[in-house]
Amino acid sequence: MDNDLLIGAMDSSSDGILISDAHGMVVYINKAYEEITGLESKEMIGKNLKDLLEKGVINKALSLEVIKDKKRVSTIHKYVSGKTALSTASPINNTNDELIGVVNNTRNISELIHLKNDLTNTKKLTLKYSEEIKRLRQHLVKDKDFVYRSRAMEETIELASKVSGYDSTVLIQGESGTGKEILSKFIHSESPRKEEPFIKVNCAAIPKDLFESELFGYSEGAFTGAKKEGKPGMFELANNGTILLDEVGELPLPIQSKLLRVIQEREVYRVGGKISVHLDVRIIAATNRDLKQEVKDGNFREDLYFRLNVIPITIPPLRERREDIPELIIHFLEKLNRKYKRTVTISQKAIEALASHSWPGNVRELENIIEYLFIMANKEEVQIEDLPTRILSKQIINNYERTEDENDEVPKLTYLLELYEKYIIKEAMESFPSLRKAAQALGISPSTLCRRLKKFEIEIENNQEIKNNRE
Repeated sequence: MDNDLLIGAMDSSSDGILISDAHGMVVYINKAYEEITGLESKEMIGKNLKDLLEKGVINKALSLEVIKDKKRVSTIHKYVSGKTALSTASPINNTNDELIGVVNNTRNISELIHLKNDLTNTKKLTLKYSEEIKRLRQHLVKDKDFVYRSRAMEETIELASKVSGYDSTVLIQGESGTGKEILSKFIHSESPRKEEPFIKVNCAAIPKDLFESELFGYSEGAFTGAKKEGKPGMFELANNGTILLDEVGELPLPIQSKLLRVIQEREVYRVGGKISVHLDVRIIAATNRDLKQEVKDGNFREDLYFRLNVIPITIPPLRERREDIPELIIHFLEKLNRKYKRTVTISQKAIEALASHSWPGNVRELENIIEYLFIMANKEEVQIEDLPTRILSKQIINNYERTEDENDEVPKLTYLLELYEKYIIKEAMESFPSLRKAAQALGISPSTLCRRLKKFEIEIENNQEIKNNRE
């Protein structure tokens, strides 16, 4: 091969190349090597790498390691130029497999490290902004009575935010009281239609014979008792905005077919009318029913189901996101305190008891309970004994575990009643500073309370009054 061609090729390489003989004498370096390392050929060629290393001209010599071990060596290090490079030194052998030299390939990776650092910083910023967006979204939905901490609700809100910018039909599913209407209002408020009407239609509350006229309106003289000028329906009132078809699973089959036509044609005919009204409406449907099963049972049209189920969103029940319960409790109390200018709080034990409840009525039931406690509490802090009996009873039953040494002859109801009594007495003793006041709160005499304390082996430390009564 032409030596000039070979030298020219190496000089054109963007990687730095250093070639030494079998004794470590430098015989060649290319221009890229000079640029990367900051070393010039005049101070390198004809010099031994060992001498250069000892004099501090270079800070590492991989080629000497190859000469010693006869193996390829790679490392990342910083040259005197300040540039970081990946260097790989490889043995050069003759046809007899004898070492005759070493070639060192050096690649500048300073830019790669810089890009890596930039990427790391970008990831940190992205995470920071993501957390900030999450925090702002939580504040935003909190203003709309959507309070959450759980990952399940976070994913639900993220999906709602994502679809809010589009006109696609949304089907919100979830048990009664989970907040389907609040979520639909959130989607509307985040959409380009937020300044336009938001109309809610409770499909379960409209009499069957009025469904058509309520949804689609009626023209003059459409039926006896109709207004002379006619009346627009809910769809017309929601034009350019959003209509929520709440409890859509309650729609009668004849109305379902007419609703399907309205969704497909984007126009509506009033009852008794001959002229269609063009519609530009975002449709959100909500239901606590399993519409798939309703379709199988013949109660809901399959084609309408697919029209509504473009973007499905399911709100998980409260029992599947218990970490949201303390947040909701505090939120509802704050609302009531602002409204009635009070400062009612709630004890941690009461919060824990409420958090362990199954909440079949979900958020709506929880809000009603908090309002009840707010009104009925005799003190400025709601205590566990203020909770409704049904919640305390369920908590005791859920926590009931029979030990091996318990008498199986004792009926479970008797055991639970005694456990409940013990629970109430312990709370009373912790809540009041003296036996007399605790007994007064429980509506029993101090001597009766002492007997109960002895029966249930309840020890109250540092209470001389109780000790005296026991003696």
